[in-house]
Amino acid sequence: MTTIKDVAQRAGVSVATVSRVLSGYPYVSAEARELVLQAAEALGYAPDQVARSMRLRRSNMIGLVISTIENVFFTEVARAAEQAAHAQGYHLVVCNTDEQIEREENYLTLLSRQLVAGVILAPAPGPAAGRALLQASPFPLVLTNRRIEGLPYPAITADDEQASFECTSWLIAQGRRRIAAITGLPGATTTEARRHGFRRAFTAAGLPLDPADEVAGRATIEGGYQATVALLQRTQRPDALLAFNNVMTQGAVMAVQDAGLRWPDDIDIAGFGFFQTARLYRPPLTLIDQPTHEMGTRAVASLIAQIEGRNNGLSGDLVLHNRLVAAQR
Repeated sequence: MTTIKDVAQRAGVSVATVSRVLSGYPYVSAEARELVLQAAEALGYAPDQVARSMRLRRSNMIGLVISTIENVFFTEVARAAEQAAHAQGYHLVVCNTDEQIEREENYLTLLSRQLVAGVILAPAPGPAAGRALLQASPFPLVLTNRRIEGLPYPAITADDEQASFECTSWLIAQGRRRIAAITGLPGATTTEARRHGFRRAFTAAGLPLDPADEVAGRATIEGGYQATVALLQRTQRPDALLAFNNVMTQGAVMAVQDAGLRWPDDIDIAGFGFFQTARLYRPPLTLIDQPTHEMGTRAVASLIAQIEGRNNGLSGDLVLHNRLVAAQR
């Protein structure tokens, strides 16, 4: 049976170096890493990860718990996080909660039993009160996309309030005066931030805002569709829509098309989140391009800094920049 000593002898390095390479330790020269990997492959050596995890009381797995896999925002965050984790010798395990706190708690318990090194959590909406598992987390943890007020974990988020303000202000500058917001899930920190930015744009422009023009829809394509249908049936129909996530934006587009209306002539459409199929829409939509790749990468960097006990400025809160992509018509 091939042992780690055999690998070290074939590679011409120490046993400690082999151990560092195979455990994903980052501070090993590229030359030594390549020698070890070639030797391990030639000898057919595979370390016993289960035994190693039990010995260290953690594995080289990172959990990514996201709130809805349907939203391409989270698939893009997951892809970037997987790439960043792999580059540092860690494996990523993705769990989907469908915006349910109970499922979130179940997955966190499961990941704890699997001795994950740490967890990146895009939390389901809900207060910190009652989330006992998070208050006494057994592993390093980083929040992403949303915060949970009152819990002391670093959060990688985006400037959603400012992006909502800029997008609504742009619609106002195009002559829109009755802009409706499809707001999504109440209680989510992202929803509240975007709502504040939406309202602030009206205040800055000196325009009145009808509270009835803020409609909470389920954060799904169907939710965006139904909310838009309801808005279009009003006597005073909106002249523009701002959807608070990309799946609701797609639902809004479908509803506008089914009503026989055109954008931007009859009603303009804007939304949070760039998605690939948006390239097919003509005329183009105004979209807020969210920093999904940077969010996933930074979350992994912050988590690994905690896991490996390095205080290199990556462990605090970070607010990333959204980018308004205004439609050119």
